Amino acid sequence: MKRALPVLLIFLSGCLVQSFHPFYTDKSKVALPQLNGQWDLVTAWGEDASTNVLPWQISDNEIVAYDPNSQPSKVQAVFFKLGKTLFCDTTAGNIGDTKVPWYWAWHVFPVHTVTKVETNANSLIFTPLDLDWLTNRVATGKVSLPHLDEEKSLLFTAKPADWEKFLTKYANNMDAFPTNHIYVLKQHLTASTK
Repeated sequence: MKRALPVLLIFLSGCLVQSFHPFYTDKSKVALPQLNGQWDLVTAWGEDASTNVLPWQISDNEIVAYDPNSQPSKVQAVFFKLGKTLFCDTTAGNIGDTKVPWYWAWHVFPVHTVTKVETNANSLIFTPLDLDWLTNRVATGKVSLPHLDEEKSLLFTAKPADWEKFLTKYANNMDAFPTNHIYVLKQHLTASTK
């Protein structure tokens, strides 16, 4: 499934694991000021991304992403670490200055999604937890996490401590975090840094 906006649309998509509760506890949160700045989208949902997409802006607790039409989207982001593995929990950002009808806003409840994060000096890789894999594990009884069984998807109600145990156990499982859905960002180079 193609996605124009990596981290942002991931959260709104039925292809991602969604939870009412965060995937982290306060003790696992980490600050990553080195990630603050502009990042160019290279790969979205495992496919080459458009070169016409404006750079994403990452700050302490927010990611502003752009689609090919230069439409911005904001998500609240919390980076957290379990053992040596870095993750990012995201929820839809504040509506803020966006003009939406109040009646519509009453019906929107932000859910949490999670990605495993790999980083080095100039690149970021976000790998979402695979919904199909987790749905299968829950259906066969191999994983037990509280959830609501919706028509075509599961909506998880597990508490943060339960998510941390789960993520610690499956962090290195390539089926849980498959590389065919990755999002790759490269640090944006300005004319003065090229």
